[in-house]
Amino acid sequence: MRRGTYSSNPEHEKLVKPTWSSIRRLVGLAAPYKWYLAAGGALTLLSSATNLSLPWIMRFAINRIVEEKSVALLDRFALIVIGVVMISALIGFGQYVLISYAGNRIVTDVRARLFSHLLRLPVTFFDRTRSGDLTSHLSNDVSLMQQSLGSDLVTIFGQSLMLIGCIFTAVYMNARLTAVVVGLLLVVMLGFVISGRRLRKLTRSALDALSETMGTMTEALANIRLVKAFVREPYEGGRADERLEKVFKLNMKASISEGIMGTVAFAGFITLILGVLWFGGRSIMSGHLTWGDLAAFLVTIMFMSGPMSQLASLYTRLQRAVGASDRVFAILDDEPEIPDPRNPVAFPIREGTVTFQKIEFRYVPETPVLNGLALELPAGKVTALVGASGGGKTTIASLLYRFYEPQSGQISIDDVPIVQIRRDELREHIGLVPQDTILFNGTIRENIRYGRLGATEQEVEEAAKAANVHEFVQGFADGYDTVVGERGVTLSGGQRQRVAIARALLKNPRILILDEATSALDAKSEALVREALDRLMKGRTTLVIAHRLTTIQNADQIAVLEGGQVVELGTHRQLLERGGRYSDLHLLGIENTSVSP
Repeated sequence: MRRGTYSSNPEHEKLVKPTWSSIRRLVGLAAPYKWYLAAGGALTLLSSATNLSLPWIMRFAINRIVEEKSVALLDRFALIVIGVVMISALIGFGQYVLISYAGNRIVTDVRARLFSHLLRLPVTFFDRTRSGDLTSHLSNDVSLMQQSLGSDLVTIFGQSLMLIGCIFTAVYMNARLTAVVVGLLLVVMLGFVISGRRLRKLTRSALDALSETMGTMTEALANIRLVKAFVREPYEGGRADERLEKVFKLNMKASISEGIMGTVAFAGFITLILGVLWFGGRSIMSGHLTWGDLAAFLVTIMFMSGPMSQLASLYTRLQRAVGASDRVFAILDDEPEIPDPRNPVAFPIREGTVTFQKIEFRYVPETPVLNGLALELPAGKVTALVGASGGGKTTIASLLYRFYEPQSGQISIDDVPIVQIRRDELREHIGLVPQDTILFNGTIRENIRYGRLGATEQEVEEAAKAANVHEFVQGFADGYDTVVGERGVTLSGGQRQRVAIARALLKNPRILILDEATSALDAKSEALVREALDRLMKGRTTLVIAHRLTTIQNADQIAVLEGGQVVELGTHRQLLERGGRYSDLHLLGIENTSVSP
């Protein structure tokens, strides 16, 4: 079925304006590490108090030195100031370590929580979401949240206290001069608020565009053989360039907004200093201010500029973080798979008969895939499904796995509805050997053991021998520790299929699904795979999704699907004798090479 980007979901596009709810949820992620952040906040408070003592020390020192004109007094006060600065630096280092630990732990937890939630989401979520989008969420979005979830939480507390302390100190020293400073400060902060809102919107748009770009690039790389076979490198490069250019333009707009904020901050600070020097100089000439007062006030203003720029940067990062967190929370708010029943029934340990009763299923409302399907898979027997592309063969297997839920009807195993069985227990008893074999980028041993993680070395090797894996593994220098590469690229098609069969054998399922595991193999490989499959199918209820009619002639029963229903059912010989749809397919030699969604 068609796949779309998750970021295009209209529900997500509603998340345009940061709300207190969004900010509370973002800050709530830091709750498990509140004591680390509280300790960092305490050190920030101590650091702020230490820094605020400097203007008072300098005011007292300069006035004394100017009066007494003593070099020794100058040296003594210089050492005191250096000592205070060193103490403040050490406190800042302790704060940095604590906040860094909390920030990194928070981000690690968020990534783990997001990945864990993704694993619990239904297959329908992944049908509409590209892998590049998910990579962007796990990497870029969470990274943008990192600083706001760590140092910024403490920074806003500490720097706010510092700013308030500086303002009170400045007012005490000279209320009129402070009024000028605060007025300029308010103008600067207003500019930050206006620019910050635009920056947050641009950040959200840039992240969405980057997700789309990553999806396009990841898709092309995942299908690199197809790209090269059709000589589409220039085409894919052009598509990527077009999307990257869009990301570039959005990032440039965001950078310009951020640059405007920085320019406003710089111009405001310089204007602030010049204004203080001008006003302070006039006050000294008129006798209303001493040199010590002016020096202390200038130091206070310099300390004030720190919190001002920090809070401005914090506002910028908060805009970015809220935009990113909106996307992350949108995923976390997506409903996982339908919960298991409160009182689940154990998987029936009996014959293993599977029954489909009046199954109605649609991927989209206007297009029925299964229309009143009725089918029984006899226990321990092989049932093959044949039919035109889009007839619902793979859909039937997906419904049995509960990847999707039918709109109506019931699927039962030994008369127990599968919706009454815990989903993980149901899937533990079903084995799958797909046509397009999926292997992880690990060793052969790890890929086989994926069928049962607790299996012993001997059990792994026995499964490998039964699946005819052992014979080709012996030819590898690293044996079972040979790394197969992404999707098993270093193995041949037949070797990959045999590893998948070994994995299914190790799982030892009661019910087996085979998605024409021998198609597209040469004669020798097909014979080895067929031999392994015969061992795997023995005594199991098996559903074969058939693409080549020649491979299912020995099935215990063959079901022909058409119009979302079983229109013919019987053995190969019986169906040929009836001269119906199956007979037509057989006589025409049609190889049904496509699968339904």
